Amino acid sequence: MSKKPFNILSFLKNIGIMVGIGLVALLFFFYVYLPSTTNHNETITVPDLVGKSFDDIDEFLTNRNLQYVVTEDSGFSEDYDPEFILSQNPKGGAKVKEDRKIYLTLNANVPPQVRMPNLINTDLPNAADILNSHGLKLGEISYVPDRRVNAVISQKLSDEDITTGTMIYKGSTIDLVIGNGEGIKSFPTPDFLGKSADEVKFQIQASGLKLDEINYILNDTVPPNRVYKQLPPVGAMVRTGDLIEVWINKEKEEEEEEPQQ
Repeated sequence: MSKKPFNILSFLKNIGIMVGIGLVALLFFFYVYLPSTTNHNETITVPDLVGKSFDDIDEFLTNRNLQYVVTEDSGFSEDYDPEFILSQNPKGGAKVKEDRKIYLTLNANVPPQVRMPNLINTDLPNAADILNSHGLKLGEISYVPDRRVNAVISQKLSDEDITTGTMIYKGSTIDLVIGNGEGIKSFPTPDFLGKSADEVKFQIQASGLKLDEINYILNDTVPPNRVYKQLPPVGAMVRTGDLIEVWINKEKEEEEEEPQQ
């Protein structure tokens, strides 16, 4: 049996052929086979879904080979209707592969509730900041005579006083009554002498004062049912909100006793 002599050139040639075949196979795998099975370099641009109705997105995403998942935690914004999309992850414009899940947060059907903060005696700018931090809105502002300048005198919801700590819907509008500081101005006490009880009550209210007490005591210096004394006296300096006490020439009527049960 004859043996061919070893030829180094022939050996190297065979090695070169094998290496070449291997390189071709590797190039085919990475640049032809792998991309065709993994969609290499093929991405989908995530659409911006914020502000869209949830009912409209199913077919919208399916047609783009994307999936979606609604998160359990919902949010709330007055800018959108219920079950409109508030946020998404990934955000609109991101590049993703096919079948990527888009996580969606929906706007709640009912606003969450918050506790009404205490705004009484707080100045107006600070009250506005407190309302905003609680997700509430500042409504109408009205001013009344009061010694407290630019301070909250009362807080209202739907024209009714709202007590601190009451649970209300986030986004509610709170109206504020503010002191205009006019209570710090002094003026002479009006003259109530010789007037009837009804006239006194009207004049006191018109002056921004408050009726403290009416004393009914007989006195022959004025006609019946007329004021013969007042405190503070006529001309004394008073301020808005001060109390007025008057005495009327009339016998005090005894209050009828309620029948015993």
